Amino acid sequence: MRNIAALFFASLLSLLTPNAHADLAAIHADKLPQETVVLAALDDVKQLEPYCHVFTINWKFPIAKEDVATRLGKDLGFLTLALKNHPDNSELLLLTGLVARYAYNLDVEGSYDITLNVLEQAQKLAPSDVRAPWFRATLLCQTMTPKAGADEFLSIENSHVWDQLPAAFWNDYIECASVTNMPAHMLRAADHLEKMHVVDSEMRTFLANGARKRFDAFDPKKKYEPKDVWEGANPGESPDFTSTMCGVRLRAHGNWEVNQIGLGETGCIANFSTSPYKATTRDLYPSILLLVKQPEENEKLQDFSKRFTKKGTFESFVPDHCPAATCIAMKGVQPGMYKEDGDGHGRIVVFERDQPEFPGLIFETPREMPKSKGGEEVKYYSPNQIQQRIPGKLYYLVLLDTAASIEEPAMKDFDFFLANLTVE
Repeated sequence: MRNIAALFFASLLSLLTPNAHADLAAIHADKLPQETVVLAALDDVKQLEPYCHVFTINWKFPIAKEDVATRLGKDLGFLTLALKNHPDNSELLLLTGLVARYAYNLDVEGSYDITLNVLEQAQKLAPSDVRAPWFRATLLCQTMTPKAGADEFLSIENSHVWDQLPAAFWNDYIECASVTNMPAHMLRAADHLEKMHVVDSEMRTFLANGARKRFDAFDPKKKYEPKDVWEGANPGESPDFTSTMCGVRLRAHGNWEVNQIGLGETGCIANFSTSPYKATTRDLYPSILLLVKQPEENEKLQDFSKRFTKKGTFESFVPDHCPAATCIAMKGVQPGMYKEDGDGHGRIVVFERDQPEFPGLIFETPREMPKSKGGEEVKYYSPNQIQQRIPGKLYYLVLLDTAASIEEPAMKDFDFFLANLTVE
């Protein structure tokens, strides 16, 4: 059974011309057994590749679907027989796995298991060869486990220089990202293909344009509700809060109280009261504030930091964690601020980040789409819009406000906050 992601993508294909995919171009014919039956199968699948690269619901190709399935089934049979005489030929294993994947898209019986089995054997013979995990990832992205396929694509990407991977890899990558809700990854892959001077395709243009439309540009004149700025996840002991608009993800402890969160005139704000700690005369709640904003005209980071050091005396310190390449970190004392519970002992950490090339990329992870209930009926899934990052350079402030009598536990909360702060 195919999940809704595969059905959704297949329905898109019915609207477009056949894709100019060339996964077979990754197969080295000179390394195959030079036998007529093997080379004939390779030539036949080259002709069929535009029609079977992905599963298609509304078949509108010039060759009948039954004929393509029959030919692929025969080609797969010849290749599996050839493997009995050449079980250690990794190129033949890869070709068989790719043909079996194409056969799966035509519902050829047994093709799914053949694909996984022969690709596993190929990877054992050549662990450093990218093609076996690539072909397997593409298959998984077309089945009920697209997240597993996307995870494998990301693993390959992270272990290779992007321009040393084949163009066909990036085409398959884009299609997988389209069904696992990763539009920024789609745009980066499309950019890679453009830089590789790969001829554009109708499908890639369609998907890239769709990915761009997923992002809503920041409007400085609009009043945003907190739910439009921040998204919570993982409720419990350590909830996460992500703001693609502010380019940041933070983590809190589950017993912290949210005092303020949203977007105000001063910028993006997230203000928490942490655990109550026993001070000299009473329980006190340290406060941790995150502020994100665009710099004022000609304002340097040092100038920005001085806004928060006007009350009390401050000196530099080295924080245990800095979310950027460099930080300005100051610790301050406000005498008598908490009376019997001690002076105010504050900490500020300030840093800046330039706008990344693909905003939102760092916050994307593969997601499973809703599962199909069976049958051939196409069900459409409409993912949420994403708020695009505030453009340009952003300044970030993390501030701790606490009393001297509870400084030690408050600093542990502050260090936890900095250590789990992700900034793009």
